[in-house]
Amino acid sequence: MSMLVPNKVGLASLPCWLHAGWQVFLQAKGLSAAYASIFAVLGLAQFYAVVTAGLTPLVVALAGGFMLIGPALLCGFFNVSDHLQRNEAVRLGHFFAGFRLVPPVLWVVSLFEMFLFLIWLTDAGIVYGLYFGMTREMGLPEFFAGLAGEGNTWPYLFFSGLMGTLLAFIIYTTSAFAVPLLFYRRGSLAGAVSASVRAVFSNFPAMLAWGVMLSVAMFTAMLLLLPLFPVVFPVLAYASRQAYREVFPQ
Repeated sequence: MSMLVPNKVGLASLPCWLHAGWQVFLQAKGLSAAYASIFAVLGLAQFYAVVTAGLTPLVVALAGGFMLIGPALLCGFFNVSDHLQRNEAVRLGHFFAGFRLVPPVLWVVSLFEMFLFLIWLTDAGIVYGLYFGMTREMGLPEFFAGLAGEGNTWPYLFFSGLMGTLLAFIIYTTSAFAVPLLFYRRGSLAGAVSASVRAVFSNFPAMLAWGVMLSVAMFTAMLLLLPLFPVVFPVLAYASRQAYREVFPQ
């Protein structure tokens, strides 16, 4: 199989990707929001467990960590997009059917993402212990007091966020286009990953801006505006498919 060569894209492409993602979302907004709500509920349950345990600062780590496993969840949206593109009716089951269409090699990428996610949580826990001690309980009032400038909350957020950003960048460069390339069976694991890395670095200003926007939007929706997550996540997922189609057209 010949080497996949990415197209050149610029910053002007980003609004087009978002517009395309929004248009696809509108075609199946109820089902898309319902599917994304599953992950919103799971995230809320995790946040509740962490806050109840008195480990509130780790909520930020969980919210940021979603960027590490998010790419593995895109296949359901890809499948629905394909049905809509063919003017076919879609059901909630089509989101889950997308995972049945995943080639085995794509699960390797997903396991790698999960592995980095576990590393991220472990590192965040170690930094938490260094700044707060594992025996100290910190509820929401203490956490918000820390955000106001008391204690070690900001140093903790800075250093744990620094490690999370590095891991997120690794996943972003290796899987941003590798996931759709593998889903549509356009290359081997090594070929898809290398093509994804080439696409990111050959379009670095645009892809860096796109990655930052994805991170900020998902982090904000997951941590601060959870009720909007069922809209933000599908729109960005569909927009990511549009980005793939522009960088690696069929």
